[in-house]
Formats: sequence, C-alpha cells, structure tokens
Amino acid sequence: MKTFTIALLSVAAVAAQTKRPMTPEDVMAVKSVNNARISPDGKLVLYELAYPDVKDDQGRNEIWIASAGVPVAGLAKPRKFTSGRDDRSPEWSPDGEWAAFLGARGSAPASPAGERPRAQLYVMPTFGGEAEALTDTKGGVTGFQWSPDSKRVAFVSQVPLSDADEKKQRDKDDARVVDHDYRYSHLWVMDVESKKASEIVKLDAVLADPQWSPDGRRLAYVSRPTPKADDGSLSDIYIARADGSGTPRKLVDNAGPDQDPRWSPDGKSIAFNSRDMRNGVLGVMHLKVISAEGGAARELITDPDSIAAQIQWTRDGSAVYFRGEHHTTAQIYRVPVTGGVPQTITHDEAVINSFSLSSAGDRVAFTRSDLQHAPDLYVSSFPKVDAQRVTDHNPQVAQLELGRSEVIRWRGKDGMEIEGILIYPVGYQAGTKVPLIASIHGGPSGVWSQTFPHSGNSYPHVWAGQGLAVFMPNIRGSSGYGEKFQLADLKDWGGMDYQDIQTGLDELVKRGLADPDRMGQSGWSYGGYMTAWTLTQTNRFKAVMVGAGLTDMFSMYSTNDLQRVLERYFGEMPWNDLEAYRRASAMTFIKQAKTPTLIMHGAADTRVPISQAQELYMGLKKNNVPVEMVVYPRENHGFTEPLHILDKMKRETEWFQKYIGQELHVQAGGPAPNN
Repeated sequence: MKTFTIALLSVAAVAAQTKRPMTPEDVMAVKSVNNARISPDGKLVLYELAYPDVKDDQGRNEIWIASAGVPVAGLAKPRKFTSGRDDRSPEWSPDGEWAAFLGARGSAPASPAGERPRAQLYVMPTFGGEAEALTDTKGGVTGFQWSPDSKRVAFVSQVPLSDADEKKQRDKDDARVVDHDYRYSHLWVMDVESKKASEIVKLDAVLADPQWSPDGRRLAYVSRPTPKADDGSLSDIYIARADGSGTPRKLVDNAGPDQDPRWSPDGKSIAFNSRDMRNGVLGVMHLKVISAEGGAARELITDPDSIAAQIQWTRDGSAVYFRGEHHTTAQIYRVPVTGGVPQTITHDEAVINSFSLSSAGDRVAFTRSDLQHAPDLYVSSFPKVDAQRVTDHNPQVAQLELGRSEVIRWRGKDGMEIEGILIYPVGYQAGTKVPLIASIHGGPSGVWSQTFPHSGNSYPHVWAGQGLAVFMPNIRGSSGYGEKFQLADLKDWGGMDYQDIQTGLDELVKRGLADPDRMGQSGWSYGGYMTAWTLTQTNRFKAVMVGAGLTDMFSMYSTNDLQRVLERYFGEMPWNDLEAYRRASAMTFIKQAKTPTLIMHGAADTRVPISQAQELYMGLKKNNVPVEMVVYPRENHGFTEPLHILDKMKRETEWFQKYIGQELHVQAGGPAPNN
C-alpha cells in the first residue's frame, strides 16, 4: 500500500509540474455554458455555448444538445444542435417534438443603418435536421414562448420603420429628436403549421416576456413605456386575450416595477417579481403571488437576499422554485405559495447560473461553475439533487495552475460585517508578503461570486499566476446580502463603501499577506468610480486602473442614461443638491491625486460617457500625475470585440506588473483553439 501511495504522489507531482500559469489568451478560450433547457420528458437538454472567436474577432453563441444522464440513441456525447453562429434562447415545445430558438443569420433582414441581421424565430425537430424560419420581420424577434398545445407561438417584435423612414436612413437624412420617435414593440401570435401571425397587442410600448396561461386563452406580458434604460423601473404586467379581442388589462396596481409573470398550473394565480415605489429604482425585487384576475398581491419572502430568478411552479401549484443569490453563491430554492422561509434545494459552494425542470418535476438540468472549475452542464433527479456532469467544454483548464481561493470576512469601520473573495498567488507560501490588487465590482449592486472568472473585467487567475494576490470585496451596496445591505450606500458614495475596501486591505496587511508597499486597485463602471475616488483620497496604492469610471457626478447625471438611479443614490437632482454630487466626485479632489493611473474606456459608452474619462485624464495630466488613457472605438459600456477585450487585459496586466509586480510574460501560451 505504501508503494502504491508513493507512485500516486509521484504521478501527481509530475502532473503539477506540467501545469502553467493562466494567460489572457487562456481567458479568451474559456467557453460559457448557460441557459439549460431540459426536455419535457427529462431525457434531453438544450443549452447555449458562448465564446469569443479571436481569429474572426466576433463573439459566438451556439445551441448544443446533450443527454440528461440517460441513454439516448444517436447521442453518445453532447453535440452542436443548430448550425448558426449566433443562435440563442432555445425552448422545447410542450409535446417535446420541436425546439424553437432565436437566430441572427445572414439571410435575416438587416436594419437600414447596416446593423447586423436581427434575430428571427426558427423551429426544428427534436433530433435535428434543417432549421425552418417562422418569422421574416424587419423588426426581428426579441422573445417568444410556445403555447401549451404546441400549435402556436407568441412572440415580440419591434415595429419596423416605415418605407419613408427607411429611405431617410439610407440617405443619411437621420436627424434624431431626443425623447421622441421611439421604436416600440408589439406582441404577435403565430400558428406554427400555417405560419400565419396575428398582432395581438399593438400599443405604443416596449413589450417583453410573453407567457401563456395553461388553457392557452390568455397571455401575460411585461410592458414599459419607452426603450430608454431609465424607464426600466416603470415596467408593468398586463394580461391579454390570445385571440386579440378586447383590451389588455393591467394586472398589478403598483408604481414600482413588476416583471417575470409566471402562471400557476391551474391558471388561477401568477407569481411575479415586484418593487414598491419607495425602492422602485433600487433595492431587491420581491417575489409575490396574485390572482390572475387581479387584486391584492401576497408577498412570499419577507426579506429576500436577492431577486427570485427563473421562477418555476411545482406541478401541484403548492410552491415555486427559483434561483437566488446568497452572498457569494447562487442556489436553487423552494418557497410555498403561502409564504415563508425559502428551502435551499442545492447546497454548493458554487454558482448555479440557470436551471430547468422536466414536466413531471422529477429531473433538473442546470449550469454550474466555481472559482476553480469552468462552467458546465449538470443533470440530476429532483428535488433530491445528486448532480452528474454531462459536458466538458473546457478541458484545457485542467492544464492551468490556478490560485487557491477563499471567502474572507472582516469588519467595516462602523462594525458592519463585510465579505469578499481572496485569490492567492499560485504556489503561495503561508506567511509570505506578496503584491496585491484590489478588484472592485460594478453596480454598485454587483457582486463577486464563486463562479469561474473568465471575462475581460474579471481574470484574477491571470494575476495569481504572476505572483499577485487578488482581493475582491463585496462592499456595502452589493447584491446577494439582502435589501438593507444593498441600500446601505444611499447618499454615501465614497463614504463607508470606500472604507470597506480600506479596512479589508488593512486586515490583509495585518495577516501578513499583502505587502503594503506593493498594492494596486482596479475597477470597471462603479468599480471605476470607486478607483477614481480612491486615487484622490489615499496614496497607499502604487498604481490603479480606472475602467469606464464615473469621475464628475454633476456632469455624469445629465450625460448618462440612468438619471433615476443617480437621483435615488444621491437623494436629489444635482442642481437641487450640488454639495451631494460635488462631495462624491473624484474631480473635486483631483489635486490630491498622486497615483499612476491607467484609464480605459469605450468610445461609444452611453452608460458612462467617455467625457468622464477625459475629465479624469486631463485632471491628472495637468497635475503631473503619471497617466495613460486608452480608448476603444465602437465599444459601449461592456466590450464585445474579442481583440479589444484581449488588448484590455494585456495592457492592464502590464501596467500593474510595471508598478507592483515582477516581469510578466503576457504573450506566453498563445490563443487556445476555439473548438
């Protein structure tokens, strides 16, 4: 037995020696597995596989099919189900005979302005074959659902431009009046066999998420008044007759947002998410149930940690299942329709990204990842979960040396408990002081979770492979910790949220981990705001990166697309409380900044306009602070072009290695294959 053990250890040692640090190219090679959809009989699963194609400089989104853990003839292993390179949103017909999906393909109508083809609705047999287009509309399709009898499909399509407006766009006679001439969307119902479609709801509004009643006679849907991002908090739920007769009826009398309507199996009730007017823009959505005829809604969870996502009723209608965030994880929960404390169905130090139940409710498919394992598809019996992994889309990750991860806790300056994630440097030896990067999430209601980090704004394993520790704090304002915590930064941006970072760093210095003379900070969006603010408040960092950061809150208010959000956070419009916006702006204190700063921003950013970066750049430059600004053409708030994402990671990594780390070989490894 001793000899056998030694042999195993020797093999393990050799395997460890063959591993290498993760590179930016490795981040680009990771494929995301999401949006699992189990077939009604629980035997098959459709899911999405997304990845950046660096060679073609485009993102790819494919639909794949796998066995749900039971033998299926002709399906020995997962395979690509559709032929498109931009297919998404797969849905089984209730009888299991067909699968529908959205695809943006070359033959689909393109907009007059030369945009990529809009997504159309396709259908194909369960076991594959040629996909058949059900729609061919200039407005494209943004959402759909099968009818209970599998004979019809309800879908939402944007109202197309008139011929005259199309000609104006082609001729570049396209002057636009702000807050006028909105592009609305309407609700349609199509007979699948004949392909005849009827316009059911044609009101001037932006519609989404159509949901059939169990008897197929009615449709619930979500409506908001305009496509403006700032009007997202004005959503309402309506009920319409599926034959188009009558006038749609508003279901919920609530000034705040209502969304995600899901019918009970008997058609008598609807579960949905809602916020009241007091926290209509911010705060946690509450799971409620209401009679399908209207009336008073009943709240199911008094103090939820987070929004109840992917609501699915039990077969007998006694309870609902949902996906919810809890601190750094995301689990599947069950709550009775009478209300109460949610029962945790999964108990995993991981993030479940999507889940789907069979018609009988006895099988579940879900996608999962954790800090050490890339996303994959899992299946199990239900509600007793004994998960079986059925895909392996990222085998290359096993060849990478990843940093050990840990959830850590500390006390804020006022005693509030704060939590975060720490990624240790690869091969870290206890008691060793190492350079450290504090990485701040966006939002501010974002959250760092125990999912595998592989985006252009989250790649701590790359830094860990170069000898850096990465500190990812979930400071007050983060989601997943309940409404009180999420709203704890109201009227206090740059206050205790900033102190939460500093006390966390103090704790890591006290532990002997962080070298106080070699620390940096990085962040995107609100994380960029916090980093810009930080460099004007302290000189403890040797370098920072401000990505798409808010820097002057007064000018930010009128130039971005979320005025209601800022009014809620700051308590007023800026001209009614100038001091509130001035006090929380990095530009107010720019003369105090000394830290070398890398600024990165998308040229077409509408969420945080590029003028915010320009103000910071000029303020630092004129005050003789080392600064470099990189602008990415065509990119909005979230980058989509793979070469830009790769460039962003490399530049940022080189910046921190220059100031706080050791020499970094960012070219090592090269891009991994995409297939």
